[in-house]
This record gives sequence, C-alpha cells and structure tokens, in this order.
Amino acid sequence: MPGNALTANGSALTQAERTAISDKAMLDAAIDLILEHGTDGTTLQAIGEKAGYSRGLATYRFGSKAGLFDEVCKSISRRWLNYLNNVVGDKDGIDAMSVALDAFFQFISDSPRDARVLQILYCGAASPKSEYRQTSVNIHQRQRDDVANWIRAGMQAGSVREDADAESVAVQYIAYISGMTYLWLINPESVDFGKANEDMKQQLRRWLQQ
Repeated sequence: MPGNALTANGSALTQAERTAISDKAMLDAAIDLILEHGTDGTTLQAIGEKAGYSRGLATYRFGSKAGLFDEVCKSISRRWLNYLNNVVGDKDGIDAMSVALDAFFQFISDSPRDARVLQILYCGAASPKSEYRQTSVNIHQRQRDDVANWIRAGMQAGSVREDADAESVAVQYIAYISGMTYLWLINPESVDFGKANEDMKQQLRRWLQQ
C-alpha cells in the first residue's frame, strides 16, 4: 500500500509525508484523467483508483471533484509562479515583461500537460456554476498585479514612460499570453509562439519605452 512506503534510509514515513505523497499522486492522476476524458468524464473514484487509493480518501482530502480541480489549478500555478520569480529576479519594467514572455513559452513547452490542463480548467471556470471560478479569478488577478507592479517599478526607474497606464497594460499583456497559449495548445503548428513573442517585445518597447 502507498501509505506503508519507507524513506530512502528505510525509516517509516511520517503522517505528513504520507499525506503529501498521496495528495501528489491524486493530483497527478487527476491531470492524466482530465487530459484523457475531460472534466465531465473524470470522477473521484477513477482518480483514487489511478492513484492507488480509494475514492473515500480523495473525497476526504478535497471534498468534491471541484475541490480537487481547484487544487490542481493552485498546484500548477504555484509551480509556474516559482519558475517565473526565479527567471525575472529583480528585473522590472519592459525587461521583466520580456523575460516573462520567454519564461512562459519555455514553461508550457517543458510542461505541456500542465498547460493543457490549466486551459481546460480555466474554460470550465468560466461557467456560472463553476465551484472553482474564484481560484481562476485570483490566479489571473495575481498575474495582472505582478505585471502592473513591474510597470510601476519601471516608471520609477525611468525605463517606462511616465504616462503609462499600468493596469491597462497589464490587462492587455495577460490577454496576449492567455490567447497565444490557447491558440498554441489547440494547434501548435499554426502558431509561431517564439516569433510572436519577439514581435510583442518590440511592440512593448515602442509602446512603453521612455
């Protein structure tokens, strides 16, 4: 049984370690099943069985299928934000926005499963009855806030023109990334994401440079 696993040195896992392992297994199973069957065709029973646990454990940990989908969104987004923060570092303004474009394309290229699942879940979150809608709203708001903060920092440093509307630019920047990601995932052969990013960087400099 997964719960009886041992650490590398042969000692028994703690309860917290067993919980982390089982949660990760169920999230990974959920990603696989969503990609295979969509959200409607994915059940807690199937997730539990694929992960090697029971439906009861999946329900106990996440409350419902929507609760598990909510945690999938959060888990993938945390990985992306950590990756982005490491790449951007202390950059701001146009430089931060430019490296973030490259980082995002690299992330979805390296983790296409995660990117596809997020798109599927984001589309589901648009439904008025979605139980994880607020998580999607929060994630996108966090992205917009980050971009707006980069722009304001660039304005203070003198690299971004003083009359730039940080909030408006952030909305359009995130809309570009969301739209390009959707097009690329649906039909990657029809979209040159790398070239589009280079064009976008030039547009940002013409638009925002002091």
